Amino acid sequence: MEQQQIQARAIVRNIGQLVSVAQAPIAGASGLLQVLSNAAIMVDNDGNISWIGADQEVDEMLACSEQGHVNIVDAYGCVVTPGFVDSHTHLVFAGDRAEEFHLRREGTSYGELLRQGRGILTTMNATRHASSEMLLDLAMERLASVRAHGTTTVEIKTGYGLNLEAEERCLRIINDLNCSPSLPHEHVRIIPTFLGAHSVPPEYHGRRAAYVDLVVEEMLPAFAELARFCDVYCEREAFSVAESHRILTRAKELGYQLKVHADQLSPSGGSQLAAELGAVSADHLDYASDTDLEAMREAGVVATLLPGCSYTLRSPYPSARRLLDHGLKVALASDFNPGTSYSENMQMMLGLAMSAMGMSLDEALSAATINGARALALQDETGSIEIGKRCELALWSIRDYHEIGYHFGTNLIQSILVL
Repeated sequence: MEQQQIQARAIVRNIGQLVSVAQAPIAGASGLLQVLSNAAIMVDNDGNISWIGADQEVDEMLACSEQGHVNIVDAYGCVVTPGFVDSHTHLVFAGDRAEEFHLRREGTSYGELLRQGRGILTTMNATRHASSEMLLDLAMERLASVRAHGTTTVEIKTGYGLNLEAEERCLRIINDLNCSPSLPHEHVRIIPTFLGAHSVPPEYHGRRAAYVDLVVEEMLPAFAELARFCDVYCEREAFSVAESHRILTRAKELGYQLKVHADQLSPSGGSQLAAELGAVSADHLDYASDTDLEAMREAGVVATLLPGCSYTLRSPYPSARRLLDHGLKVALASDFNPGTSYSENMQMMLGLAMSAMGMSLDEALSAATINGARALALQDETGSIEIGKRCELALWSIRDYHEIGYHFGTNLIQSILVL
């Protein structure tokens, strides 16, 4: 092998099982997830993977190289997968909704809580009254847990400010999290999403058209440089198809990529809207029809399932098998939020997808990695371990990847590695 082929800033060695989730064949790898035993990875100066192969080849390659110091990372024989890509979270907020959690146990529906002015508006009030310093500190604590559970790329939405000042404040905090000197080197990559159309705030009660005007005419233009995506909660209890269409159409004109909270509580029309406007993903999909799914497949919309919501709300889990059989790319995400999915643990989402949604381990792990990346339009950068992609790895304290989902209720991640 020629010397220029082994130029590397770092080498990850002694990988017991490399579960690459590669989308193209890797020499010596097997199975749908392209698993390679006794493997090594080389990483270039830009943090991208430059070589994948057998660990036994590394010594000879280094002996033939005149390159200077290379950082050697010993994986100690553990399982290595891509880091999780959590494509749907609401991580920046203050307060909690524990009382509402217990009210739902007593029979109060999520929709009824929204009608009472609770739910999202409870978190809105706490978030508006929190200082920026408190919101940043809370978000950093949550990110530390996100990282500890194996996530290396995470989307974070606004939607708990619901006025110009508070939404901007939350977006700036989300952006600050990407470059905070207080975060460790191996911090997660953060993708900001504007979700001003999460609920109508109380000061616009009876004037919802005026709030939509505010989102379209003031918020969207003001935040175009701060958010990559615009999302809308298209639901009977939130925003109509017509309102959502207006918001998303304007967002698309301003350069946002699109997401839709679709068909969670009822057949809202959100899935069809996502297909019509070419959204990157439609999320929830509990009530999506076969026609909706066909439209999404034709439009290339990623279907994102959020099993944490079904777990918390005690609602029927949507069938992942049904979506897969329609030919959709299916992603899994945590929907980390204080009301309906208070969990940052993507391992739990994999377990629920396998136990309650009809997914195999191969399908669930793909959904939480490469398809999560597709749900953020990042599939060319991350989500699998392949040459040219960013080195974002999860190192597991297990010896065989089939323990994922089987050994549940504990954190199996040893560490993440982002080079």
